[in-house]
Amino acid sequence: MEKLLNTKPVITISLLSILFFAVPFVPSLLLDYSTGVSLLSALLLLLFSWLLYRRESQNLSELGLNFKRRRIHFLPLGIIIGILFFSVLFSTQMLHNGMHIRVNTHAEYLLITKGALLLLPAVLVEELIFRGYCFKRTVDQAGILGANLIFAFLFVIWHWIAFNAWGNYGMMFGLITTGFGHWLFSTALLKSGSLYFPIGIHLGNNWAAHNLFSSSTGGINTQPSNDALFIITAPKQYPSLLQNAISYLITLLCFLIFIWMIGKWKKKTEAA
Repeated sequence: MEKLLNTKPVITISLLSILFFAVPFVPSLLLDYSTGVSLLSALLLLLFSWLLYRRESQNLSELGLNFKRRRIHFLPLGIIIGILFFSVLFSTQMLHNGMHIRVNTHAEYLLITKGALLLLPAVLVEELIFRGYCFKRTVDQAGILGANLIFAFLFVIWHWIAFNAWGNYGMMFGLITTGFGHWLFSTALLKSGSLYFPIGIHLGNNWAAHNLFSSSTGGINTQPSNDALFIITAPKQYPSLLQNAISYLITLLCFLIFIWMIGKWKKKTEAA
């Protein structure tokens, strides 16, 4: 494998990326999508990554996936940062769009906590595909900027497929922000040297999006969600084009601030 990477790196990495992309799709074609399918896909991707590194006389420590304390602590730290990121982003969007928030009196705290476990397999799948072996080898060949451009684009395409956004140009445009999500996660990986960090940030962000805040139309017959801590009620009027543009800029600004903070934080740590 190492010889192929040296002689035909573009072809080799492209074929491996296709293989990694196929791993979660094949089980979903044979079985109904579920957390179990995502977990199986994550285990297969982890196995493939281990085999690829083993053929190069290396191991998963190249991705920082070991049980050393200086690596593992990035997981809970990342979860906290991910929750903070989404909370800051969502709170800013609430103020801009005039949304209202209230505590969900029907919340089931066990179900809310369980949400993180249910989301973890899908997060692992995406991190192993987009910030794992193929990304690291692309960095070796194309540099950080080149690798980020390639995998940010692929990450956007992935979400277009996942949300069935093809033809829905508003959704397609909005999901371009996931490219900045890749930039955030890849910065966390490269600065920490461990995939635990982007896994944590990704999981914290997704958990906050699913289990901290739940949207409500505010109608009389609206059933309150029991798997979210807060209920968000949107204003009745549809947002204008200008409001949507400002919302989009707010999202990009939040990504850029947190990307900068992670990079700055690591530099200070290294200096110490």
